[in-house]
Amino acid sequence: MEGPIFGLCVVLTSLSTAISLRCAYERRHKSTYRIARRAHLAALTACFLGSLLAIPTIADAVDRIAASNEVSSLVSDVAAVIFCASLQIMIIDWEYSTAHHAGIALRLGFACAVVGLMIWQFHRADTVHQDLSTAYAESSDVRLYLLTYLGASAAAGAEVTFRSSKLAREIRRQGRPAANGLAIASAGAAFGVAYTISRGSYLLAYENGHAWPLSWENAISPALAGLCIGCVAIGLTMATVSVKLSQRNAGSKV
Repeated sequence: MEGPIFGLCVVLTSLSTAISLRCAYERRHKSTYRIARRAHLAALTACFLGSLLAIPTIADAVDRIAASNEVSSLVSDVAAVIFCASLQIMIIDWEYSTAHHAGIALRLGFACAVVGLMIWQFHRADTVHQDLSTAYAESSDVRLYLLTYLGASAAAGAEVTFRSSKLAREIRRQGRPAANGLAIASAGAAFGVAYTISRGSYLLAYENGHAWPLSWENAISPALAGLCIGCVAIGLTMATVSVKLSQRNAGSKV
């Protein structure tokens, strides 16, 4: 199931990245929201890489080339943390009229700390005989690694959901078309939180001896992750394109 879902995510994120690159190039001389534009591109690029490495055949090929089992999972999970942190920075820059350097630095520092902790936990885990997945939830090292990654992603996703939905409501009151895109992106972030809750709940339930069938988890989590990536990519692209079109229409009326 992961192959078709994340394959579609790769296509969506690659198209969204191309559109965002063009828009960013056209606005390269504008100082407003420059941080948000860069964070937007970083988020989509990280999402593309994470989705690509979540495809089982691609992941196996990368592990063979790197001669290290589960390195693809580590890179994919790190890309997800970067994706979440970039979305946080983008939304913060959109919310404030001037760059909110303290908030941006705080989220960058948090993301770096989480990535450093994940790398340390990765080296502690026995990745030769077990995968960094819920299939090996009996391993305390695997559970700790996954809960670190999922906990950080849940916190970031919750903030993005709240801030983007708030921003979408404010923009909708102003009659700006970007509100629809932000609303879809907010729904995508909510799906991301649901994904972390699903996987994290399974790990905690397994530790307490009350886990539901693994087949359910393997069906639910990829679907939620796919909805998260798809909605965020489509929503942000809609918001970016609508802003571009509204500015072009405004210019043509002058």
